[in-house]
Amino acid sequence: MPRRDRKRVDLAGFFARRGRWIAIGLAAACLTGAAFSAATGCSGWDPTSPFERNAPAVDQAIRDLDAGNLESAEQALASYLGTGPCSDAGIGLPDAVRQKPNGSFDLGLTLFHLAERYGHRFGDEELADGGPEQEQRDALRGIEIDCALILLKAIGADPSVPADLRARARYLSGNLEFLRRKYEDAVTYYDQALAIIPGVLEEAGGDGVGRDAAWNRAIALRRIEDQKDAAPPDAEPDAPPDAEPDAPPDAEPDADPDAGDDGGDQDAGDDGGEPDAGDDGDGGDQDAGNDGGDQDQSPDAGPQDQTPDAGSPEQPEPPREQPQEPPQTGRQDDRILDQLEEAPTYQEQEAKNKAGMRRGRGMEDK
Repeated sequence: MPRRDRKRVDLAGFFARRGRWIAIGLAAACLTGAAFSAATGCSGWDPTSPFERNAPAVDQAIRDLDAGNLESAEQALASYLGTGPCSDAGIGLPDAVRQKPNGSFDLGLTLFHLAERYGHRFGDEELADGGPEQEQRDALRGIEIDCALILLKAIGADPSVPADLRARARYLSGNLEFLRRKYEDAVTYYDQALAIIPGVLEEAGGDGVGRDAAWNRAIALRRIEDQKDAAPPDAEPDAPPDAEPDAPPDAEPDADPDAGDDGGDQDAGDDGGEPDAGDDGDGGDQDAGNDGGDQDQSPDAGPQDQTPDAGSPEQPEPPREQPQEPPQTGRQDDRILDQLEEAPTYQEQEAKNKAGMRRGRGMEDK
């Protein structure tokens, strides 16, 4: 126990400085039984604190804790402090917890060892494999840890408690959080302990609790980094790339092909040249005979003038042969226009046909 070890060290230093005279005085007092203070020293009196001594319940709890009788030590200390037993509802926090900080620290340490029984020991908590059984053990461990933290927070925040004991309370609180794998909270408690007692080596005049807090803090920080590295790396980064690249490709390619197909000039040329208009003009044999004269006066020329694009229906075919080619250049447009100018119009072709028919009839009349 830290407190008991400290007393042993102080007591050894006291006897080293005044060993011979103290030994003679205590021996005489014990033999004669004449001095009350000497009798008290024979029964465990601490010369560094002449007016303080451990309560019998605390001494018994320390013996039980050293022997591994954790339940007996818990009962003795809980009865001594009046906290009642630890349960899932927590533990009591009477005034005696702050008035007797050493006993409260001992009860917190006892609860720490009780929590270790559920699952892996301190330092091996990362070996937990999970599963329903592990969750149940973690729940039982959490009950003991929560009770211990209630006591340790009370004495760790009390300015009337000696600084070294407050630092040990914060250090033990960090170990409790470390035990249940809450490493961020553990680092917070270690920092609080180091703020009270820096991590200086004992050989250099420091307190061992500062050194231990600095060591455990470094391990907790490494565990935090290990947890980050073990997290799935593709959990967050995959979502934005999958959402964004799909939208623009689907929007642009669909729009361009649809626009090119709908604006087809070839369909307009086919529909503009009505094939029935040519048939109606060819059926007027009597009109051709009656007119018998000027070809330009053909009644079929009037309606045809209203549809100048209704020339030879086969001429617009070249653009249809290459519908997938990009828009034609200016040279290709000029070539198509030249072809259209060289091609005979429907009126010219119709006039030639009617002239041939009249010549045939004239020869027959002769």
